[in-house]
Amino acid sequence: MAEKPEKDTGVQGATPYDDVFRTLTNDCSSLLIPVINEVFGENYTGNEQVIFSPNEHYLNQQDGAESKRITDTSFSIIGAKSRKYLLECQTNPDSSMLVRIFEYSTQIAR
Repeated sequence: MAEKPEKDTGVQGATPYDDVFRTLTNDCSSLLIPVINEVFGENYTGNEQVIFSPNEHYLNQQDGAESKRITDTSFSIIGAKSRKYLLECQTNPDSSMLVRIFEYSTQIAR
């Protein structure tokens, strides 16, 4: 019996690199603070708390349907100052990251 293919959401399938990135961010979250310090010029001490946000978002389409998108990682760092971060790792050579980050950011802001 043939299985019915899933609806294409316009996002490429996960690669081993995506899996490694997700494992590093979720299982080695203590490494996120030094990365954020380096990439964004922050000065977190490492004593802050990292709180992960849901990574599934549903986008309303013009025809009324919803499509599911999954971010690589969205989290907050809570300490003397608190900020939200969204990190994406793209291994496919296309230009879809800018659109995805916009979609995710608007959903997170809502």
